[in-house]
Amino acid sequence: MAKRVMSIWLPLLPLERRARFGDPRVETAFAITAEIKNALCLTHLTQQARAIGLTPGMSVPDARAICPDLLTEKCDPAREDMLLRALRRWADQLSPSIALDKPDGLILDITGCAHLFGGELEMTKHAMERFEDMQFTVKIGIADTKGAARALARHAQSDISISNAGHTKYELEHLPIEALQVDNKTRLELRRVGFKTLGELYGVKHSELARRFGVETVTAFSKMLGQFPDPVSPMASAPVFAARMNLPEPIGFRADLQEVLGKLSQSVCGRLKTAKLGARQFHLTVRCVDTGDHVISIGFAQPCYDAGLVISQFERPLDNLKIEFGADWFRLLADTLETIKERQRIMGGEEQEAIEDLTQVITTLGNRLGFDRVRKFVPCQSHHPEREFMTIEAADSYAVTDWPDPARRRPLRIFRPERLRTLEAGRPPKKFEWRKTEYTSRSSIGPERLSSEWWSSLRDDVKDYWAVETEGGARLWLMTFPAKSEPNWFVSGQFL
Repeated sequence: MAKRVMSIWLPLLPLERRARFGDPRVETAFAITAEIKNALCLTHLTQQARAIGLTPGMSVPDARAICPDLLTEKCDPAREDMLLRALRRWADQLSPSIALDKPDGLILDITGCAHLFGGELEMTKHAMERFEDMQFTVKIGIADTKGAARALARHAQSDISISNAGHTKYELEHLPIEALQVDNKTRLELRRVGFKTLGELYGVKHSELARRFGVETVTAFSKMLGQFPDPVSPMASAPVFAARMNLPEPIGFRADLQEVLGKLSQSVCGRLKTAKLGARQFHLTVRCVDTGDHVISIGFAQPCYDAGLVISQFERPLDNLKIEFGADWFRLLADTLETIKERQRIMGGEEQEAIEDLTQVITTLGNRLGFDRVRKFVPCQSHHPEREFMTIEAADSYAVTDWPDPARRRPLRIFRPERLRTLEAGRPPKKFEWRKTEYTSRSSIGPERLSSEWWSSLRDDVKDYWAVETEGGARLWLMTFPAKSEPNWFVSGQFL
């Protein structure tokens, strides 16, 4: 049986991903942008943007000169890759052998599959209809080789291009030279020497092509014509850790919901533990007989496969779930999976227990307040105390480096400099007033002179800092600008 390959191309995948979520910008002059050769350029355009005269590859400043009202958004490769993988799972109904053609295509080995749909044309029409139902624009090509099918899908004039078996060479000769799957530099070189279509390469010896344009060009050309093996390497679908339960009668009591959740959690977490994986998120879908599906989500500060912890974090969301006529369908899904690294417990491991307790606190607060609101301090590389730290989500696995040397005497509270009133001059002031309270200096350590980093765009004046202990016991951090003619003193922090 002759090998047959189908290539599915989604030319507007980034735009249609946003349209599926009801983004109103796709109905206006809107474009997706990406950084190309250190310049922000347009990659995907709506029909309204194309009608104005904008084209892919145009830089954003040039585009805004033509259309000042143009709306743009940077591409999101991670989310688009997730969508492409989801479409790969959907395409299992067409063929068992599917590979990703990143960033916006699929390659299917349909050898022996087309007759199940009534032929290749009927199979292609079936796929086109399903993609239209999902609000995707597609172009499909079928040929004897992967490279030929890809070239037909992306460079043929019609949306459906099917090459007759054994006639690949003749079907490709009219396609532009850009259909050859090589890097952009090689395509430009081929264009520069006069090659416009693939058919013009047929009369050139492979040795001459290799000498002028490299062996990779000959290999790609040979694969396209079937002279060199180029199999479809299917990618196994990522395992889904989920469990569901259908009940013959609806339930609504809290005890019944807890029992169902317990069985689902034991099933999902048991498989996670066997696979040595943990999940950062769990999603519980409850289908009520009167109000439809309700999705409840929880998160964890660290990957989790403990069913008890999952049940405990779902207690509060279940209290807020209103079920009047009962629910009869439930599904628990583990999401955002990470590998679990087993660690041996150390005798007397108080430090490890403290870390686990802190993780549990972050998890509980994150599920109640939102993980983006539970934050922690981490150090930054800066000479200025105000910029030596930043806050990130406490659940983030940010690798914390060492904090600055404690001998540098940094106050626990650092705030925006507040001007003080000097009552008795000195360096630092011997007596001053701050926040309507008078202070008398008893001892001081300083000065510590700090200036901006040479690489920083924030050019601040040179500052001198003093750690001052007052007679009342308060310890303050005073700051002044030594380059100023008039001494102005500020309080920049307070030691506790």
